Amino acid sequence: MYLLFIMMLTACQPSGPVEPSRATLRIMETSDVHAQLTGYDYFSNQPVQRGLVHTASVIHAARTEVSLSVLIENGDLLQGSPVADWIVAGGAGDEHNGNPFIQALNYLDYDAANLGNHEFNYGLEYLAEAYSQAQFPVLSANIHWLDDAPGRLRKQIQPYTILHRVAVDQHCNELPVNIAVIGVMPPQIMQWDARYLSGRATMTDMVTAAALQVKTARAQGADIVILAAHTGMPKQTQNPKDTEQAGWELAGIPGIDALLLGHQHEVFPGTGAYDDLPGVDSGAGRIRGVPAVQPGAYGEHLGIIDLDLEFSDQQWRVVSTRSSIRATDSGYDSGFADKLQAVHQATKAFVAQPVGYTAQPLSYRRARLQPELAVQLIHQAQLWYAQHHIPAERLDDLPLLSATAPFNAALSAEDEQQGRYTEINAGQVTLGDIADLYRYPNTLDVVKLNGAQIKRWLEFSAQAVSEPEASKREQSWAWVNTDFPGYNFDSLFGLSYRIDPRRAQGDRILALHYGKQAVTDDMLFLVMVNSYRATGGGDVPDLDGSTLVYRSPDQIQDILVRYFRYLGENGYQEELVKHWNIEGIPTSD
Repeated sequence: MYLLFIMMLTACQPSGPVEPSRATLRIMETSDVHAQLTGYDYFSNQPVQRGLVHTASVIHAARTEVSLSVLIENGDLLQGSPVADWIVAGGAGDEHNGNPFIQALNYLDYDAANLGNHEFNYGLEYLAEAYSQAQFPVLSANIHWLDDAPGRLRKQIQPYTILHRVAVDQHCNELPVNIAVIGVMPPQIMQWDARYLSGRATMTDMVTAAALQVKTARAQGADIVILAAHTGMPKQTQNPKDTEQAGWELAGIPGIDALLLGHQHEVFPGTGAYDDLPGVDSGAGRIRGVPAVQPGAYGEHLGIIDLDLEFSDQQWRVVSTRSSIRATDSGYDSGFADKLQAVHQATKAFVAQPVGYTAQPLSYRRARLQPELAVQLIHQAQLWYAQHHIPAERLDDLPLLSATAPFNAALSAEDEQQGRYTEINAGQVTLGDIADLYRYPNTLDVVKLNGAQIKRWLEFSAQAVSEPEASKREQSWAWVNTDFPGYNFDSLFGLSYRIDPRRAQGDRILALHYGKQAVTDDMLFLVMVNSYRATGGGDVPDLDGSTLVYRSPDQIQDILVRYFRYLGENGYQEELVKHWNIEGIPTSD
């Protein structure tokens, strides 16, 4: 810092009679860290170049380059890794031991944190306890707490904050600058985490909430307004409007100087996913003229927006901007890593705990192309739970199906060759293996659907494959639509069917049968499905919460553990049931 101060002094210019003061504000963003903290993959047991211990090195370097900066966390911090699972299981996190994620943000001197949807996955009490330890403001402008919400949350969560900073201009004059940070997140959390939020909170849409708070912050003296929005934008479309991915509409709110995005795990500037949208410059990182960044996920990038400011007529104005993304590398904060050693070792011990046995490997390797045993295990565990833990009267004596998707499957021949997919060897199954198989804290729900709705669901899922150009049709991986996320590629166990990606969308599901009986539009089924999907996650037709008939209290990860324990020492012995296939695709490359 002393060297930076000397550089600033030597850079000072004599004050001129009319030359306005100038300064640069650097805005740094992390988002969708998903509990990646220690720079270690607890599934492969290998160090990795991601997580806040690596991001910290990039943050420190970026800070030293400027005299005025703010650092903002943009949501989905608390969930997504075995470290989070260990904390929730009681390993740490209370007011005495400290939540490692919040302590990490304190250590790195974050100036504000916006909430994301996954912050709510473990309930409001956990959320309140975690952020009670924050030494920075916690934001969300579009959630409104009801009387039954924890009192601490009503005090902790603010719609916006104003950071009072001092800018040093080119004449070495110190001038105050008031920086407002406003936070918003998808209102769909009222569906996705209804078990925690129903009767305890309400939501407004992001655009309405943000527009109101921009006006309020400006009236309170904000010179610069930053919108931290845990949302992205519609991809590969010219239609910019979406209530979950509202970034394009948010950029149109008057009075915003910088837009921080997240939620979609994209890297912006740098991705072409939004190029069809009007007014999006993915090279310069501008959306409708507003500088914007989105730093991917897992702490692998730091988003940076530099605002060049000019002070005249007693106010600051933005005269130029630069948006950029910095990737992490092998560098890391060794002091930070030392502080995390106890957490790291405890997490390693936690995930190594045995829960059962499998007679053969459980893999997601080619689950985007064919049935795989790892997917089937989840199906069978969900059906076992329904038959053993849901009251029979709630099941209406209807046929039971199970829906799930491959969360970490290969997408290409390179992925397959490099082992970039979940693979659990035959033998002992650990808690870490369970977390690798099922990476989200969803509970298990039951939806009631007719045959026509079932077919619409499968037609939606069939977007996961598409016919490639003629020269690539003999390459099986070329049939995978990599723009369609694996977590939306649901299969329905209990049915048999074929997917023909050569046919028009909406007419790709063929020979749909339940046993030997063809599925008709009016047949009724109960489907075991995760709470995210049952309440609208992924925008699957007819899955918007209206078809929900039963909500279990149990997370699917816990159900998998209980299923293995039920199976006993013989473990999982099932053979693969090839209940669906893709027409036209080669069986091997």
